[in-house]
Parts: sequence; C-alpha cells; structure tokens
Amino acid sequence: MGKILGKTTDADGLLLDEQVLEQLAFNEKMAELGKLSAGLVHELNSPLSVIVSASQMILREEDLPEFVKEMVERIGTEAQRLSLFTRSLLSFARNDAETDPEADVNLVLQEVMDFLRYEARKNSITVIEEKDFDLPPIAADANKLKQVFINLIMNAFQAMEEGGTLLLKTAAAGDRLAVDIADTGKGIPSEKIDLIFEPFYSTKAAGEGTGLGLYIARNILERLGGSISVRSIVNEGTTFTLLFPLP
Repeated sequence: MGKILGKTTDADGLLLDEQVLEQLAFNEKMAELGKLSAGLVHELNSPLSVIVSASQMILREEDLPEFVKEMVERIGTEAQRLSLFTRSLLSFARNDAETDPEADVNLVLQEVMDFLRYEARKNSITVIEEKDFDLPPIAADANKLKQVFINLIMNAFQAMEEGGTLLLKTAAAGDRLAVDIADTGKGIPSEKIDLIFEPFYSTKAAGEGTGLGLYIARNILERLGGSISVRSIVNEGTTFTLLFPLP
C-alpha cells in the first residue's frame, strides 16, 4: 500500500479513505470479540448458575449467622451480575436486535439498588433518590437497562474510594425521560472525557476493568434512540445523564 495526500492505496492502486480503513480494523476487532465472548459465556455461565443456585439453597437454612447470610447474599448477587455482563457482552458482539418491551425506569433503578445495597454500605456511600413516579414506561429491555445502571453505579462507587454521596434522579425533560447518576468522587480529567466511551479504554488500573462498560452503555442508549452524556470536575464528582425517548 502507498500514501497519496492522506489516502491509502491498496495493491490495485485503489484509493481507500483512512476512516474506512479504521472502520474495517474496528469491525475485525469486534468480530474477534464476538468469538471470544461466545467462548466466555459458555465457560462462565454454567458455573455461575451453580454458584447462584447454591447460594439460594444456603439462604433457605434457618438460624444462619447474620454475617454468613450477608456474605452468601453477596456471593449470589455478584455471580448474577457477572452472568448479566457476559450475556450483554455476547449480545453486543453479535449485534443482537432489541426486542423493545416496556420497562419502568424507576422500578429498574430500585431493583439495581436493592442489588447493590451491600456495596454502598460497605463503601460508606449515602444514596439519595429523587424520582418522578409519574413517568410512563419506556420501550426498552429491563435487563439491558440494569446492565447500564449497574455499570454506571459501580463506576461511581469505585470513584468514591473514601465514601461519598450517590444521587439517582429521574425526571421528564421535554419529550425525553432523563436519568442522572451523580457521584462526589474523584472526577474524570477533561482530556479523558472524550475517550471514556471508546471500546477497550479504561481509566482503571490494569486488571480492574475491561474498558467495555461505557461503550456497551452508549450502544444500548443509541439503539433505543437515546443518548448518554457526562459532566465531571476533578476532585468534585461526575454526573452521567441518560436520555430516553418517551412514548
């Protein structure tokens, strides 16, 4: 291949726009991700199902010490969260179509916080909820919304290493339903804001993140006709705003 004024020529001398080449490279990467995801889901979901079932059976036992009960609940919820993530990863790698059933955003947020309540207590995080309960359901898959909310809330928890406050707010914003997820954590440097939604990019330490969570969240929102944006101030906190189209 050769270069001609910002273009790349292939073996036949045809001009290829560099953006096209970047897209082709990205498509190849996602195809490989699809193969990897299929293997991961197959290998992980079977033992995860066993872990969830075993934790539920243990919780049926009477007179469990409170500490043991709390730990077993944590094991079950973390296994469920990992199973949800692997299925979501496979769905996006395969570009599965949305079925668009109805979902109550307030109810989904409540279920997610029930799921993560232990994590909030463990990290000394106060959760404030300001919800508009007159909002109608939206056309979305509840499990996909859970994946988005879990990812954003867990990111918020990790940003508040010494405790803090998490705000969950729902409201109507014109013809949209708005969800704010705000933390009082360390914030995101301005030079990294434009990168955080890119696949495989992570601000976390090596081994602590895949760099796919926000990328998947953005794709879920875009498939629903919505959007996700972020405002952040270093050492003050970060707010993610999700907009969903109302019926």
